[in-house]
Amino acid sequence: MTTILDDSEPKAPRTRRKYSSPGMTERRQRIIETAHQILGEGGVHALTIDRLSREADVAPRTLYRLYGDKEGVIFATVAERLREVRAHIARMHKDYTIDVVFAELDWMVSEMYRDALYARTVIDFFFSSLPRPAAIRELGSVAYNRFRNWMDREIRAGHGCDGLDLERIAQELVETEFVVYHRWAVGSIDGPTCCLELHANFLKSAILVLGGPERRAYVELLGEKHRALGMSAIGAAASTNRAERDAGVHFIGKA
Repeated sequence: MTTILDDSEPKAPRTRRKYSSPGMTERRQRIIETAHQILGEGGVHALTIDRLSREADVAPRTLYRLYGDKEGVIFATVAERLREVRAHIARMHKDYTIDVVFAELDWMVSEMYRDALYARTVIDFFFSSLPRPAAIRELGSVAYNRFRNWMDREIRAGHGCDGLDLERIAQELVETEFVVYHRWAVGSIDGPTCCLELHANFLKSAILVLGGPERRAYVELLGEKHRALGMSAIGAAASTNRAERDAGVHFIGKA
């Protein structure tokens, strides 16, 4: 039996491309930009791994390796968008008076209208049950920074309320702000109402933070927002319909 010898040079072992390599960084950016475009055009249902693979010119296995699944791609995409928004706001170096806060909230609503499908994707994923805490923190970072910047200004001015965990209040503000966004996303409120509700929501948290005359001024300002939204029939009166509410007849307070 004749043995055939291969005298060619031994081949170098194949190495996996590092995720941090320039080529992979460029590929990630292309994936994110393509996913953003697809989500903006058709929402979550329009984005599939096959379509993204085809339009971003990357293999499906690369997408799975980088992001795990379709939801991972979407989280990465919306987190990148929020990083851009946060960086854009940070470059302005604003002095966070309450009027500046209101103007920024109004701008956020105008941005939602400019890219409505994408905005709804961001809002939906904030309430996702999937365990992606880092991505969720990124989604809430703009709201958190806004409240924290305003609050730091008030604390330094001596207006802060002692004895409360103000950081906890700042974190909880993010949750309630996204509840207002969700009301807009499902069509419960329109843009102008969304702006007013965002103002009122911010003021409710701000009132907890403040003490003294500053707090009273913010309570008055919240009253103005409530009047602009339309006061309920009962207003600040005690209700007299507990039995009906307990029976489930209705859940609206009546004087």
